[in-house]
Formats: sequence, C-alpha cells, structure tokens
Amino acid sequence: MSEINKKKSLNALQIICLIVVAFFMLVQMYSWGSTFGRLPLSTLMRFIPGLLGHSTMVLVPMVFGAVYSKRKVHPTEAFKFWIIAVVTLVLLYLVNFFKRPGTFNMWKLWGVFFPVLTSTSVLLAGLIFSMLVQPYLYELQHRITTKQNVLLLSALTLTGFATSAGTMIFNKSIYGIYLILYFAWGMFLANVKIPKKVFGWSIAAGVMSFFVMFIGIPGFNGVYWYQRLSGRSGVYSWNPKFLSNIASPFLFLMVLAAFLIFRKVIVSYSAKQMHFFIPVIIFMDAPIIGGFVKSFRFTNSAGFNKFLMIVIMMLAAWGLSWLYERYLFKVKPVKRTVAFFKQHNNLAEIVEDAWTNFTAWIVENRVRLLTWGWFYVLSFASFLIESDNLRIQITTATDINAVIFLLGTRFFAIILTAIFLDAMFAIFYFITTRYWTSTVLVTVITIGWAIANKIKLDLRGEPIYPTELDEIVNWKTLMPMVGQQKIIMIAIALVIIIALTVFLAIKFPIKKKGSWKRRGIWALLSLLLFMTPVRFNHDGGIIYHINRGFDNKQSFRNPERDIQINGPLLNFLNYFDLQIMNKPTNYSKSTIQHLNEKYSKIANEINKTRKNTLKNQTIVYNLSESFVDPYTFPTVKIDPKVPNPVKFIQSMAKRSTYGSMLSAGYGGGTANMEWETLTGFNMGMFKSTLTPYVQIVPNHDFYPTVGMDFNYKSAVHPFIGTYYSRVEDYKRFKFNKFVYLGSKYKIIDQKKLGKSTYNSDYTTYANGLKQINSMKGGQFINLISIQNHMPYNNWYPNNEYMGKVSGELFNTAAIREQMATYMKGVQYTDKAVKQFIGKIDKIKKPITVVFYGDHYPSILSQNYASRYPVQMHSTRYFIYSNKYAREHGAKSKLTHNSNYVNTSDFTAMMLEQTNSKVTPYQALLTEVHKKLPAITINFNGDQGFQLVDQKGHFVDPKKLTSEQQAILKDYEMVQYDMTAGQAYGLKAKGFYKIGD
Repeated sequence: MSEINKKKSLNALQIICLIVVAFFMLVQMYSWGSTFGRLPLSTLMRFIPGLLGHSTMVLVPMVFGAVYSKRKVHPTEAFKFWIIAVVTLVLLYLVNFFKRPGTFNMWKLWGVFFPVLTSTSVLLAGLIFSMLVQPYLYELQHRITTKQNVLLLSALTLTGFATSAGTMIFNKSIYGIYLILYFAWGMFLANVKIPKKVFGWSIAAGVMSFFVMFIGIPGFNGVYWYQRLSGRSGVYSWNPKFLSNIASPFLFLMVLAAFLIFRKVIVSYSAKQMHFFIPVIIFMDAPIIGGFVKSFRFTNSAGFNKFLMIVIMMLAAWGLSWLYERYLFKVKPVKRTVAFFKQHNNLAEIVEDAWTNFTAWIVENRVRLLTWGWFYVLSFASFLIESDNLRIQITTATDINAVIFLLGTRFFAIILTAIFLDAMFAIFYFITTRYWTSTVLVTVITIGWAIANKIKLDLRGEPIYPTELDEIVNWKTLMPMVGQQKIIMIAIALVIIIALTVFLAIKFPIKKKGSWKRRGIWALLSLLLFMTPVRFNHDGGIIYHINRGFDNKQSFRNPERDIQINGPLLNFLNYFDLQIMNKPTNYSKSTIQHLNEKYSKIANEINKTRKNTLKNQTIVYNLSESFVDPYTFPTVKIDPKVPNPVKFIQSMAKRSTYGSMLSAGYGGGTANMEWETLTGFNMGMFKSTLTPYVQIVPNHDFYPTVGMDFNYKSAVHPFIGTYYSRVEDYKRFKFNKFVYLGSKYKIIDQKKLGKSTYNSDYTTYANGLKQINSMKGGQFINLISIQNHMPYNNWYPNNEYMGKVSGELFNTAAIREQMATYMKGVQYTDKAVKQFIGKIDKIKKPITVVFYGDHYPSILSQNYASRYPVQMHSTRYFIYSNKYAREHGAKSKLTHNSNYVNTSDFTAMMLEQTNSKVTPYQALLTEVHKKLPAITINFNGDQGFQLVDQKGHFVDPKKLTSEQQAILKDYEMVQYDMTAGQAYGLKAKGFYKIGD
C-alpha cells in the first residue's frame, strides 16, 4: 500500500493528461446535444456527447484499475473515496444554496450524505464497489494465467452485452457493480506485456469501432423512429443506441484503444493523485450541477461562459483534492474512522465490527432514539387525524390513501413537524426536568391541537388560524359547538394521560442527562426555532427556502387540503406574518378619512346623473369556470366546418358590454377572481402570491363587498362549498344564504353531461333562476359554475370537435383531445347561457348579469404564458341588463375602457351600466376604471402589478400622468387598509355603504 500511495511529482505529460481528461469529464456538466446538432453532419454529431459520457463510464474505472493494480488495496481506500465525495457534495450544495436558494430540497440533501444509496453518481458507486473487491480481483488475476484472464474478461464483456442486448441504463448505483468489470480490465492490462502486433490490431479495432458507432448509432436511431411512427415497433421493443451502450463491445474496443495508447502514463500515477478525480466525478454527476453551472454568467458569450466555468470547476477540484490530502484525513472523526478500518484485514471483519459498534451505540442512545422515533410517529398521527377517513383529496376529483400519500410524498414535512415537537420537548424538559412529563405534554398538545383543528374543519371547513387564538376567551360559547360527548371523551383521555404519566415516571424513571447549561442551550435554540415561522413567507429569505425545502409549501387556496398535507402544526405556523402589501407612505386613520372626504365629493358629482339605487335591482355576478372563447387561444386552428361553440356569447358583443378580462390566474385561482369581483380590490397590488379568501378575509368579522348594498345577498355553487373557506367567508360578507352540495339548501336539477363528474351549467342556471324568482325585490347573487373545471378527459360522446383542432401549441394528441373536450364543454355553456339570458329577459324586474370566465383552462403548458402573457390571461366577459332594466334606466352597453378590464373593474362598470348611485369607495373604483389602464398581476411572475391598455399592450407605470399616479396611490392605500392595515375604512362613515 505504501508503494501505491507513494507521493510522486507530476511531469509535464502527466499534468497535460490530467487536465485533458478532467476537461472532457467536466464538459459533461452541460448538455451539448443541440449545440452539436447545429454543426456539419448534425445528424451524426448530435450523438457525440452521449458517446463521450458512456466512454467516460468505461475509461475511468479502467484507469483506476490500472493505478490500483500494483498490490492489494485495503477497504480504507473505499471509505476515502466516499468521504471525499460527501465533503465535495456538501461544499457544492452549500455554494449552490447561496447562489440558488430556491433549489434547496431535503431529498437532494439526503443524497449528499448517502451518494451511493441515492444513486448520485453511478461512476462513484462503481469505483467504491471496485475498491472493495480489488483484493479478490488481485488474487484471482495473479492465480490464473494471462490467457485465462483474457478469456474470462472477454467472456464477461460479451456476456454482459448479450444478456442485456445493450439496454442497460446506468442511472442507478446498482449498475456500478458492472463497472467492476472495466476496473478488472484496467488491473489486468496495467501488468501484462502487450505485443506490438496485438497493440496495432487493438488500435485498429478501436478506430473501426468508433466509425461503426459514429455511423451506426444515428442510423439505427432513424430506423427505430421510423418503425415507432409507422406502428411497427413498440416503445420497449429494442434499443436504438445499443452500439454505444456502456455494455457495448464496440464502445469497449474504442476505449481500450485510448487506454493502450496512454497506458504508460496511466500506470505512472499514484493513488493519491487519483483522488483528484473524485471531486471531478462529483462535479460531473451531481444532480444539481446543470442548473448550478448555468447560473453563472461571466460574458455575453454562452460558449465562453461554459469554457470559463469548466476551468473554474477544474481548479476547484484540484484545490479541493489538495486540501483533502493535507487536512481532511487529520480531522478527528475521519482519522478515527480510517484507524478503525485499518485495524481489520478484510471487509467481512469491518462489517462485523461495525455492526457490533452500531448496536452498542443504539443501546447507549436508545432513549433519545426512541424519543425521536416517537415524535415522528406523533407527527405522522397528527397528519392522519386531519384526513377524511384516511383519505386525502389531491385534486377536486381524486382522493388517495392518506398513509401512502403522506409517507410517499410528505416525508420531510412530517420530519419538520417532528423537529418542532422535539424543540417543544427541549423547552419543557428544561423547565420541568422530568422526561415523562415533558414527553406527555408534547403528546397531549400535539394530539389535542390536531383534534381541535379537525373539529373546526368538520364544523366550518377551515383550520384554526393564529388570529383566532383570542377566541379562547369565548370558551363558554365554543364548548356547545364541540359537543358534550366529545368534551367528556377529552376529559377522560386527560385523566388517563395524567395517570399514565405518573405510572411511567415511577415504573420507568429516566434521569436527565447533561448539565443544566447544556439543556439550557438546547432550550434557547428551540425557542429560536419557534421564531423562524415569522420568516416562512418572506420570499427570497434563507428561512423561506429551507422551509420550502422540507416540502412545507402552503398553497393558501384550499385550507382543508393544506392542513391535510402540511399537518396541523406547520399549517398553523404558515399563517404567521403573511407578506401581503408594503405599507404605503402616510398610511393612517386620518389619511383614510381624507380619502373618504375626497371621494365623497366625486361620488356626489357622479350621483347627480344617476337615478337608480342598487339595492332595488337584481345583480348576478356569474363566474363561469375556466370559460375562454376557444378562438382566442394562441395559435389555435379550428376546422371551419364545425359549429361555432360560442356563437351566442360572441353575439353578446352587439347587445352588451363585452370584452376581455385579465385574469390573475392560469389554470387556477378561481377564488382570487371571485374576491376581486366582489370587493373591487386587485391581486396585482399584493407583494406575494396569496389567496385573500384564506389569508385575509378570516382576519375580519365583517368584510365589505358589493353585496353590502343589498338587503339580501346569496351565493350559489353546485359543487363542494368548503373550498377557499367560502362557507365562513360568505358569513363574513354577511351573505344570507349559500347554496352548495351538502348545504341545508338543496341543489335542484342536478344534471351531469356525458361522463363528467361535475354538475353542468344547466344546473347552475336552474338554481340561479330559482334564487332570482325567490325574491320580489332587489338582491345580489354570486353564481359560480363548475362544469368546465379540469380535467378534460374526453367526457362527452359524439363530440364533433374531436380531430378538428390543430395549431403550433396543440402539438400532441393528448392536448388536441383535451381541447376538443373543452370546446364541447363551452358549447354546452353557450347553450345554457343562451337559455338563461332568454329567461331573465322575460322577468319583469331589473336584472343585470356580469358574466366572466375566471381563468384559462390548464390545457396548454403554462410555459407558453411568457410568449403570450396577455392572451393566456385573457378570458371573455359581458355585462348584460335585461329588457326591463333597460326600460328603467340601464344602458345596453358601455363603450369606454371595455376591451380589456380587470375583474376588479366589474363593480364600477356594473354601476355605470345600471345607472346606479355610488359610494365614495365605488367612486374611487369608477375613477380607477375610467382613468387608468387595466391593472393586473405581473405576468412575468415578479412582484408588483402590470398595466394593460385597451389594445392589450403593456403600459409603463412611469408614463402615467400625475393625476393617474394619484388615483393609483389612493387605490393602493385603500386596499392596504382592508388587507394588511387596520381597516379604518370600515369606520369611515358612508365610505363603503350608502347610509352608514
């Protein structure tokens, strides 16, 4: 071993070879397929990067085999490879975290410390496996003759290819075992004399093999795809790249030729010099490396940037290998481990002794390990308590077994909860100095909190929010809601738990370990951990990214699903310190009062020409789920022979206010559009992505909406009503009724179309008409449909749109099928709307319908939204006043600022069309609509809003006039007041409602 590790000075040729090999290995950090595809002979050249990668997988084990062929290698060398790889991965991931914190993920971090178990690098795994079996290979190769070695290795090489037909995909560590074969080739070839004739034939065979692969790989690939597209071959029928597979004899012959040419240089290296290649391999194979190297921009030249990055990573590998040899193996834990390995002669002894030490460590630390295990079980149980009979709804139409889902996809969210439970234990343990008391306290609090959240979910469809903690003072009124039976069961459980605690403390006493100072430090650190949630929602912060790396990703859209997948503890912590809006300059109660006075004057001017009162009319806000005019999809081509699916709604352009509505969502965000419509506020004003129904409205006992101008207001939704906390939020809106599936009000005329599981729009409008006809006077109705909700799985029989849709973005059969299904759905919507409009025209009372699609259906990839930002966020809307309303002062249509509007503009537009008087707040909304471009979210995904003019073009906010800037600031001030501020506007007389 001393000869192997003997330090040698590198000569010029050795240095050049190291640099060249490292360079070509690090080139593989980048994807070069498209680059080579632009070169001459592109059909052939685009396979070169793959060929290079596979060659590396063969050559590197051969080189290591040659260098480590001089004598038996102790298993310590395998450990050295592993520890060098782990430290390199740790450093790489730390740099990546500070460079790209948003990529942090605990699953990736798991791979840092267990690179072999998690298949971080097959090549690294192969080298470690080879080091472990090297002594046995050494003995075997020296026991048999040269001819027997050649025959055995050749037979294994051909057998490996023949038995796999070149289909082995080397993407898992287990395939590293195969690389032992090439390691053995390197060991053998390093010590055998090769005649000149054999050398020449080997070089010729290698060159010929290269050309066979260079021409054959693209040729076989072409044949394969021809057969696939013509239906003559299945997906897994054969491998078109079997010539270049790592098991391919042709690839081996080519690599063998290169190895033989440089054999003298290769065998001249020492083992320590080979350590340089471990960081290189990690840089080449690390799962994050592609995004990491691309994140650096040094010049405007992409090619030169790549070259510089390769050089930097090469220097980093060299520097790290020097540091490792100088310092790493002097670190006490590493030094002790190396010494432990060296105490044993073979791998079997090491495994046996390691197992003995490991079991002894488990026995010594059994209390702590069992405590951690209990907290994980406790954490998992708290998740399960929130499920619905051990089912979790993962989409609106699909649920899944909770145990499988949580263990399979929420492992680290459960771990994070367990970490918080352990921190709670540390605090209690420091205070009580009693192990069982502290453990039971954590258990009772965790299970009790989970049950309390489940009770509230069952009662109100939402979890407990931080803002509701002060409700504990109302325990007398809460107790009847919980129920006498549950209270008795809880009391009995508490008595049992107390008795159990006393029993455990007496029967199995556990003495505290460590000094009070040590326990105090842990308690202090635990308190600091409980302070981190105040940064959970601060986008861009370190705590934000670490939290999300644990899979704690709150959507704030469906409270019930959020608590089921994040657990009751994390769900609660996620609601601390929400980042809603930046506080405007000069925000105060007096500022809001000043705005009340300012817009009261404007309201008086507007009301001089308005003769109607809103509360005497029937206003229907009709959110049509995912409704978009199919002809407005980017690049869409619809066969002109098929019926126009939205003929009636398009005809509304002539007899109603009609245009495009800018949606703040794509494929989702229904509740946000609904919130904008009802309140007049705008999602673009928020600092971060959130769902006001879940994060803002619950902070208030009363929240102002357009419905407050009516004596009677209701909502109708022929679907599950608990989404987005609607049940409770509508109460905060002071709605008199909410009709939904499962409510005390029956959904009539339930009709589903084809195989769809959703109630149709015919059902929606039947229930809407029922509500319209149920009241003699005016009323407000929030009417929400569900028919066109995703997915679009070929629901409808006899669909005339199948096969009639094409376009650049409709480039797969699946997308075309979904689009055809969607078109048939909106055709049904069109017919239902036509019937609905026809019926309200016959009703002898003023009715105005605000119809709008809430967002695009999730058919096209959202990646295209950057190419078509306005188009893919534009849905169709119209505002129609029935014949009776028009006869009593309502306008047929508005023509000013109606081409592109935001959902938040609807109230101002509706008031103008119905010729209704306005409040000061509605006067502000009127000014915003009339004098500003449409305000919407930043479609680039950045913070802040964007402005869109009537031609659908973006407007630079800096180009607004001083008057427009002032209106925008006033609007922002009022929205801040009702979202992140003190709600002073509710106390400003008459600001939101006439007569207040």
